[in-house]
Amino acid sequence: MTLASLIISIIALCVAAGNLGWQLALYLLNGPRIQVRMEVGAYGRGGLIAMPVENVKNLTETFASFEQQGFSQTALVVRVVNHGRLGVELLDFGIDVPRGVSYKPVAEAISDTPMPYVLEPHREGVWAMPFHYAVSLVEASKATWPNETHPIGAYVRRAGGKTVRAKQTLPLALESTSSTE
Repeated sequence: MTLASLIISIIALCVAAGNLGWQLALYLLNGPRIQVRMEVGAYGRGGLIAMPVENVKNLTETFASFEQQGFSQTALVVRVVNHGRLGVELLDFGIDVPRGVSYKPVAEAISDTPMPYVLEPHREGVWAMPFHYAVSLVEASKATWPNETHPIGAYVRRAGGKTVRAKQTLPLALESTSSTE
């Protein structure tokens, strides 16, 4: 009889552990899960052309290529995708440097979708700002901390105060981008 109760106890323990794992998985998967990506791009010819920052080898050449194709207004693009099962309210977007200096466009955001915005499940939103604001942010950071590098990162702020950042950053050398202003 004791062997049978031991086997039943082991089975009950396995079922309980499986149930706990399932409850944890549901908790993590049920809410909104957003991914933020930073891209460089340009406006022109009635639209936006953009590419992920990790694919950019030379920023000056990339912008020159965009301009040859008729896209002359350079932009920094923030793309947000909701992979979760619930919608999420996005309050604003912006760029920052590691020391905490940030820039949030208020009047000159380039988008058909105003903030705040509810991003529904399995949808994406795209917002952009003129690229010269990124250059200005790096110049201000360089003036304050001249001996440090200042890669630019993108972020969105969710309702409830949580900030979600892009994994990619854009190292910006001021000498090579001064012609894009």
